[in-house]
Amino acid sequence: MSEEDRYPSEVKGEGKDWLLCGLKRSGDRLEEYLEINDVSHPEKIKEDELPEEEEPKVKKIDKRAIDDEYLSGKWELTVSPEEVDDVWENIKRLISEGKIWGGQVTTRWIREKRDMDEHRIRVYTPNYLDEEDVLRVGNLLKDECSIEEQISYKPDIYNILQVYSEEGEDMKLPKEIRYTV
Repeated sequence: MSEEDRYPSEVKGEGKDWLLCGLKRSGDRLEEYLEINDVSHPEKIKEDELPEEEEPKVKKIDKRAIDDEYLSGKWELTVSPEEVDDVWENIKRLISEGKIWGGQVTTRWIREKRDMDEHRIRVYTPNYLDEEDVLRVGNLLKDECSIEEQISYKPDIYNILQVYSEEGEDMKLPKEIRYTV
């Protein structure tokens, strides 16, 4: 059974923290995803195309992301153990349909090892500066996966620069969250 065919609630093997879907082939799938969803190619974004941003520190981070060609980001969700398999199945379906680029989910093993009440799911987009696509994916998750609570999106460059809750406040950023739906 391949990793993409497994359910998070069934993975109890030591050392298996996350199940992945679409991420191992994300580079191969990028062009198709961009075309299907009319997304701006991350490698073709130029500094003069940055969205208007009033906060200079955010603009500086965006410039760095463009320079480093590191524009991916992720929606972060928490899901109960009772719902995780159904939500993950819907996410895998959306990935196979090309509507979502890729995702990952914590396994039962790591959830129990870390004594977490809920599973974590991350759903990635290739270009966080393409706000239309980011919000489309966030709304798709809420609609197709029956997510009722607010979900948050974080650019991966924030992790590289170690922008977390405390640091975000210190940098006068809206914490580490870029978008919410």
